[in-house]
Amino acid sequence: MAFNPRKEYEVLYEPIAITDFKDFAEEYIVRPPYQRKTVWSRKKQQALLDSLFRRYYIPRIVIREVRLSEDQTIREVIDGQQRIATVQAFLADELRLPASLGDVNPDLPGKNYSDLPVDIRKFVMKELKYNADLVKGIEDPHSVEHQRTASEIFWRLQQGESLNYMEIAHARLASRVRNFIVKYGDDYDFDYINYRPIDRNPHKHKFFRVYARDNGRMQHLSLLARLLLIEIEGGPTDTTDKAVSELIDRTTAEDGIGNTTYENEKQAKALLKNLNLMYEIFKDDPMVDENYGIKEMKVEYFVISVYLLVRHLAQYYVLDDKEKALVYEFVLAFHKRWNKPREQDTDILVFSDNRQQSKAETETRDRIMRQLFFEYARDENHAILVKDSRRAFNEAERIVIYRRYNGLCQQCLAEGKPEVEAQVSWSEFEADHVLPHSKGGQTDVENGQVLCRLHNKLKSNTI
Repeated sequence: MAFNPRKEYEVLYEPIAITDFKDFAEEYIVRPPYQRKTVWSRKKQQALLDSLFRRYYIPRIVIREVRLSEDQTIREVIDGQQRIATVQAFLADELRLPASLGDVNPDLPGKNYSDLPVDIRKFVMKELKYNADLVKGIEDPHSVEHQRTASEIFWRLQQGESLNYMEIAHARLASRVRNFIVKYGDDYDFDYINYRPIDRNPHKHKFFRVYARDNGRMQHLSLLARLLLIEIEGGPTDTTDKAVSELIDRTTAEDGIGNTTYENEKQAKALLKNLNLMYEIFKDDPMVDENYGIKEMKVEYFVISVYLLVRHLAQYYVLDDKEKALVYEFVLAFHKRWNKPREQDTDILVFSDNRQQSKAETETRDRIMRQLFFEYARDENHAILVKDSRRAFNEAERIVIYRRYNGLCQQCLAEGKPEVEAQVSWSEFEADHVLPHSKGGQTDVENGQVLCRLHNKLKSNTI
């Protein structure tokens, strides 16, 4: 009996004219959802054009056939993104031929495609081809197994490349956490229904307008994942690369591809809420524009420490505009002190020495930054109001509040509704803080009112 393992897919050889990538561009998915978008340098692009015109060997591109319906397929580029992007740029007159081709033909150097003589353009159309391996048999875009196999082929073809842990984790398409951080941290989006890449991500969180680190190696996704671990654990924790990878792997689901429901989880909501607050604190810095954030908000472990401080303050203290301004000024002052530490500045030296992402070192940085913030507030004569530690009204208080207002929603009455429409049953009413808890409102009957569920929800969304 012969050893003969079953093949997971079939590979067929096919030469493809480079002009196909322009003339039939809609048939090719050049950036699949498991790949990051990369851009070759102009020098590297022109070197490829030189090789094409000289008929030098160029490695095969790898393409997967993806079936969209019973009668429609599309071609997904597993390997060859930049080789295809280069010829597309050349054929669109966005890339000139290199000077190095002068010894091949004096009409070539510096020319756009449309400027070439007709005989050379005919040569390009008829003779210049990429050799391709066409992968068939893993064609279902909604199959976790098929997508896993496609991404596995991609990884193995990238062995000569230096992929970081997040670039590898990015290919875990069935992970709900992966989908969450991609939705709010990536520069690009992907339409799984029509199976098309989208070159702009409308969901990207506005916090990244103030974060000065670029996303070339998925650093924005990395930061989101580390902050999510903090929210899951409720404070400083192990946020190493390994911890992030394990989190992404353990949230893989059978229906995970294109699944963005993780954003409804408590910890995900908390993360987005705290990032909103971070943005509010730093958005008006004059350094912020559409291309760059604040230079003080660039080093990841420093930003994580700032996040922990803001998270703590939001949880236990009232943060109005004056407090937000205080946090902003403190962060700039801390950064200046941290950037040029003095030998006797023990706190800053210890902060710098604990730059790794382990729980112990994260806790140390958090303790130091929090301590120095309250010293800064004291020196600025700024008293910060502590929130009432008790958020919910107890049963006795709920009864008093309901009886006091005769079960009438106060917001419904304020909108001019008659009492019969403002009436809320005991089982449906919400005991609400008149002065919001987040603004320092106390949880006692004097600060309580009756609201219907709709108005309580609307008020919560506004605060």
